[in-house]
Amino acid sequence: MVYEAQGKYDLWLDEAEKTAALNKDTDLLAVFKAARLEYGKAGYRAANKRIAEVLQEQSKRVYIDPVSIASAYTAFGDKDKAFFWLEKAFAEKSDLIRVLKTAQTFDSLRSDPRYANLLRRMNIPQ
Repeated sequence: MVYEAQGKYDLWLDEAEKTAALNKDTDLLAVFKAARLEYGKAGYRAANKRIAEVLQEQSKRVYIDPVSIASAYTAFGDKDKAFFWLEKAFAEKSDLIRVLKTAQTFDSLRSDPRYANLLRRMNIPQ
């Protein structure tokens, strides 16, 4: 995540793939292999769009925390889909939703009234 935040996307993908391989997480490895292919063709935003698509597809057969999908949509700028998945996470009482207030990933959502509304419903002060 640090490499991603620093804009070192090749290193971010390298480490994500290594982590998935070391954990023998074939689903996560598939996500980042698909992202790497897309990144090579069309860049960071396209890689995150691909991550969102693969995670969404995987969520049909295994549990994927909706915050993970929202994060990918946020990274490539689709706020509407990001909020859709954040609302789903809120409804499901996702463990990961607690990072909404502090995770840099969601910085671009902070000025949106839906963000403030969601925090209010989570009883988190702004």
